[in-house]
Amino acid sequence: MKVEVIAQLDELRMEDILNKTVIVIDVLRSSSTIVTALAIGYREVYATETIGQARHLESEDYFLAGERYGKKIQGFTFSNSPCEIQEVPVTRPGLILTSTNGTRAIQKAKKGSAVLIGCFLNGKACAEKAMETGKDIAILCAGSRHCFALEDGLAGGYIITELRKKWGSLCMNDLGLAMEACYHYYQTRIYELIKMTATGKRLSHMGLEHEIEYCAQLNLYPIVPVVHNERIIASCP
Repeated sequence: MKVEVIAQLDELRMEDILNKTVIVIDVLRSSSTIVTALAIGYREVYATETIGQARHLESEDYFLAGERYGKKIQGFTFSNSPCEIQEVPVTRPGLILTSTNGTRAIQKAKKGSAVLIGCFLNGKACAEKAMETGKDIAILCAGSRHCFALEDGLAGGYIITELRKKWGSLCMNDLGLAMEACYHYYQTRIYELIKMTATGKRLSHMGLEHEIEYCAQLNLYPIVPVVHNERIIASCP
């Protein structure tokens, strides 16, 4: 099995994902928000690139959630926050989410054979679901502000670790090898490390350390968000 880690969205080429299973990772915070939303009872999530698209889809069946550069969008019920969405009872079937990087990455990944959403919260289940597809795997790190985000790569390294447990030999690119090694070195200090990343520091300055700590938890949920047409729905391996 071939596994390639793509450093950030702007480096994505269509040939990197064609006929492959794509795992989109945006640890802080789109992936973590989507996994959490489906785990707590939302039936589906729509991920949009723009605020306008999100508002166009708004209806009584959906809450709006989103951010731009970490700040909640005016008029939306939630920010792009896995902790915030848990504070309000799930009274609607769906969530419409737009974010600076993560939802853009999901849209760009749609040329893949299958598109899964992964993070620390569901890493083991995500690896198992990816193996079920029988395809080579592209791990797309969403990145932050047009740069590589270490927390995304570290989660990719964790997913690779789980893939190796089940599959054994893997053919990886250099970044995949580096992120697997990085995860093994920091596996008992994930929260401490990602708190020090560029995105982690920005969230900390906003008083959101609790969100970083939440997103750093391993295998909190045994579900895998899967892109199906325009919706993201929950699947289990």
